[in-house]
Amino acid sequence: MKRYAPLILGIVLAISHDLHAQKLAFSYDASGNQTERRWVCINCPSARQMASDKKTLAKFNNEEIGNGLTTERGLKAYPNPLKELLNLSWGAPEKIFLKTIDIYSVGGNTVFKKSYAPSDRQTSIPFQEFPPGTYLLLGRYSDDKTETIKLIKH
Repeated sequence: MKRYAPLILGIVLAISHDLHAQKLAFSYDASGNQTERRWVCINCPSARQMASDKKTLAKFNNEEIGNGLTTERGLKAYPNPLKELLNLSWGAPEKIFLKTIDIYSVGGNTVFKKSYAPSDRQTSIPFQEFPPGTYLLLGRYSDDKTETIKLIKH
């Protein structure tokens, strides 16, 4: 068996190489001179399929990012990505309320922290003084559960 292992490995590698193979294509002018050399992907998706994927991605981005993100418990942050002002709204289950909102930079520094009353259901957080980058919003509820939203500031 040990004698056949390198042979089997070689066959598997040769087959896997052919699965991701590219073809080299040439173009020639009337005199027979090579004018263009290009790689042609054999296993790539068609142009129609790629256009369909782009439309799907654009639709996803408009729905999920442009209009904001909503968590399981109804904490909604919009717009995301944001420029100057982050709007937050929430609706929690009965007898559970949002206690605090913390915003952290990617480096782990707390850049915003505020507590809220049980009757509060929305707020706005100014982002003018924060530099562009990625931030994490952490919402803590009265039952000690948390939810996190990734924010992007342009």
